[in-house]
Amino acid sequence: MSHLLRRLLDTVVPNGLAVAAFAAAAVLTTPWPAYVLVAITFGFGLYHYGRDGLGQYRVGRVLALGALLLAQVKTQPDGIVPVGLAVTLLCGIIAFEPLLQVALSTRVLQTANLPQHRGEHWLNPRNVYAVVSVMSVAVWLTVVTQVTAWPVAGVCALAACAGAFATVASWRARRRQAHAADAEVFDAVNAHAPKFAIHFAAPSGCEYQLLMWLDYFDALGDPYVIILRDAEFLPKIAAATDTPIVVAPSITQLESLLIDSIKAVFYVNNSMQNTQCVRFAELTHIQLMHGDSDKPPSYNPISAMYDRIFVAGQAGVDRYHNHGIDIPTSRFRIVGHPQVTRVQVSEGGRDPDRAPVALYAPTWTGLSSDANYCSLPLAGDICAALLERGVTMVVRPHPYTRRNPAAARQLDALEKQLAADTAKTGRKHLYGKTTTQQMSLIDCINAADVMVTDASGAASDWLYSEKPYAITDVLGLGDKLADELPLAKGAYVIDSDGRNLAQVCEQLLETDPLASARLKIKTYYLGEFSADEYVEVFAAAARDCYI
Repeated sequence: MSHLLRRLLDTVVPNGLAVAAFAAAAVLTTPWPAYVLVAITFGFGLYHYGRDGLGQYRVGRVLALGALLLAQVKTQPDGIVPVGLAVTLLCGIIAFEPLLQVALSTRVLQTANLPQHRGEHWLNPRNVYAVVSVMSVAVWLTVVTQVTAWPVAGVCALAACAGAFATVASWRARRRQAHAADAEVFDAVNAHAPKFAIHFAAPSGCEYQLLMWLDYFDALGDPYVIILRDAEFLPKIAAATDTPIVVAPSITQLESLLIDSIKAVFYVNNSMQNTQCVRFAELTHIQLMHGDSDKPPSYNPISAMYDRIFVAGQAGVDRYHNHGIDIPTSRFRIVGHPQVTRVQVSEGGRDPDRAPVALYAPTWTGLSSDANYCSLPLAGDICAALLERGVTMVVRPHPYTRRNPAAARQLDALEKQLAADTAKTGRKHLYGKTTTQQMSLIDCINAADVMVTDASGAASDWLYSEKPYAITDVLGLGDKLADELPLAKGAYVIDSDGRNLAQVCEQLLETDPLASARLKIKTYYLGEFSADEYVEVFAAAARDCYI
């Protein structure tokens, strides 16, 4: 839905406004509706794109300028020549904006936290768009005020000539400047002398996979470099660490960054682009993943290409072998899950005089039906059963949830259900941006007394708290669920049709007969470490890979 909305804003709105302006100028006897619509068209573009609008909504801007020309013909035909010249020149510049954008865009490596910095040249796409926008507004002003447009036409002519000259010059200098700037980046990385690198490639919106590990890499105290394969992630990753970051889209750039001081490369997912780095056999390659769950991604056969696989506990090793993935045990390192040290361990259970708080953490739908453990189709029933018992809800969906339209609608319905309950009872449920942007998963875990989740890494983190939890059996595995998802051995299982919700709620909130079983499962999944050992165990295993 967000993708469709973005397409609507990018295409339909500005172009639709311009079409309306052109039609108004052509049909109506008064020019003012056209003037207003043209102003809105330009204003929307400046608001929506800021200074990054070069090459955007070109048809809309051309139509808007055409509307001004038509209005000029009707209101002051004697001044049509300078206005026509200015509009023609501007339309020509707008038509060639994609070429301008390529010619003026820098091809240098994008970086953060490196001492080198090559400032942006004054002749760049943002400044060119600003000039075109100012001239477009100037044409609008001359037409509306009916003053002579010859000065504006002269400026447009100069701009068109300068743009043509600058484009040719930029094409000639582009390759030479890129090589010089890239060499500057490589020199800065060499001077930093990183002992290891983190390679990160992922779909849009997946920066959380890397962010969860940065504190623990920084705590190692050794220099390292982060290699991003997509510039999209640079701002958010750079805001979270002082470590040098380089965006290397091409294999050649990646290879140039793997300098002699680097002895190991860490990965946090199984992106296909990882293969471009793993091929350097002289380095030690370590897979960390970004969560510990029993879903297929956590026992993907592609993990066999890494030299070492860090897992939280013995469950991480067994799930590969139990699914026929033949990876030697010697490649695994049980290092715990250092992030759980921020999870508060339950002490004596919930105060009976306080209303219970339940975390509902559904996973996403996966890429295929056999890997779809998402319980959102049952979300309304699950929350209704908990709300009947006076529970306050904390809803933390998987970051990928809204990529599936059906799941997005189900989540919207759940949030409306909670909003209605708040209006009725006054209970302040937490959901939406509060739990997905302002709170971390650990924050949500610490805020709750019990949890309902699916086959998810959230359940593994919850285990550390030793508090009761329930798991949904959305695939209807029944007695086989514990074989597929060993986490279920310490959980209260919600049937695929939700008919046993009353019984599960009673066990979660009142009787809790699986308290002792959870302690065994906790050790199996998270390792047998004390709270103050988790970070150091991970650090020791990580250092062993590059020292």
